[in-house]
Amino acid sequence: MSAPNRRILLVDDTPSIHEDFRKVLARQPAARLDAVETSLFGRPVQPAAAGFEVSSALDGARGVAMAEAAVAAGSPFAMAFVDMRMPPGWDGVETIERLWAVDPLIQVVICTAYADHPWEEVMARLDVRDRLLVVKKPFDVVEVSQLARTLTAKWDLARQAETQIEGLARAVDEVRASEAALRQSHKELETFAHALSHDLRGPLTALGSFTQLLARELEGAAAGKALHYLTRIQANAAMAGQQIDDLLFLDGVSRTELNPEPVELGALARELMDALQLSEVGREVALTVHEGLWVYADRNLARILLRQLLVNAWKFTAGRSPGRIEVGRSTDAVGEPAFYVRDNGHGFEMMYAGKMFLVPQRLHRDSEPAGSGTGLVVVSRIVGRHGGRVWAESAPGAGATFHFTLPAASPAA
Repeated sequence: MSAPNRRILLVDDTPSIHEDFRKVLARQPAARLDAVETSLFGRPVQPAAAGFEVSSALDGARGVAMAEAAVAAGSPFAMAFVDMRMPPGWDGVETIERLWAVDPLIQVVICTAYADHPWEEVMARLDVRDRLLVVKKPFDVVEVSQLARTLTAKWDLARQAETQIEGLARAVDEVRASEAALRQSHKELETFAHALSHDLRGPLTALGSFTQLLARELEGAAAGKALHYLTRIQANAAMAGQQIDDLLFLDGVSRTELNPEPVELGALARELMDALQLSEVGREVALTVHEGLWVYADRNLARILLRQLLVNAWKFTAGRSPGRIEVGRSTDAVGEPAFYVRDNGHGFEMMYAGKMFLVPQRLHRDSEPAGSGTGLVVVSRIVGRHGGRVWAESAPGAGATFHFTLPAASPAA
């Protein structure tokens, strides 16, 4: 931290005033001031600081020139005592105006017995904010000392605050630059992934086609193991193709433009469950839907979000008789409204709960329902685009509940 600025400029056309100020400020014994502070605040004061560095000017023009030179030298004055009446040159008001023109930060005390201008005019001309005080002549040693102490300390604190603000501004600029670089990098990575996914479609399609042709050529031949291997190749090629499709779908969800409107999730849930029932006739699954599940969201994305969660619940309630799926509303940890999809399916270990919404992964064995693992990432991406949160609760064999928040709405919205 730099040393305190104790430089004071005195502008007065009376030489004896300069001597008086110098006696008070330059040696700065401050014994009387310390005694007054002790009596006022009821506690011992710190020892008086070293004296001030006082520079004198007998007229306004000289004082302004000294202030300008001090700023140019990098050692500005912290404050100035300026006499109001200094004939025949500039008066105190004009001197202060010119002082602030060369050094806007200097603290000023007007010293006066009377003025040539009404005080309202003085205040209006000087556009007073927090840099000007007025002291009436004759003034006391304590008064002068306290003004010097307070205003030089104020100047120091203001500069420290300014330095900190400049540092914070630089830090903000650096963060913004880093954020812009990350956004650009993320955009480039998304573009690369999108292009790569498209480029991989062709080879995988060709791989699947040629393995089918090779399997036909081998039919009837004594090539049981070869056919088995080809079947495995075809299955893995199909899975890779599905994963690419899912990644492209996830990319589309991230890029699509939001068109929010009031959406009732209950109606969407019933519609989606009807389609699932038709896809697997005879499957016994009981659906419970709460009433009035209104959100303010993009309808298409809300449908995709709910479909992903319902398909997930449908898949993992296979083998339950009956399977149960519930779509409802609750509150989060801070009492805000949240929505959920709950099932009585296989469940999962909570150690995976923090990862499943971030990267595609499967939380089940190969013998259990299959999937690429991107569904919950899609859910997280959609909820995040609406400014919401998503989390899960589960235990192996005890089903799972997927909670999410979306902006609330009402039928009249």
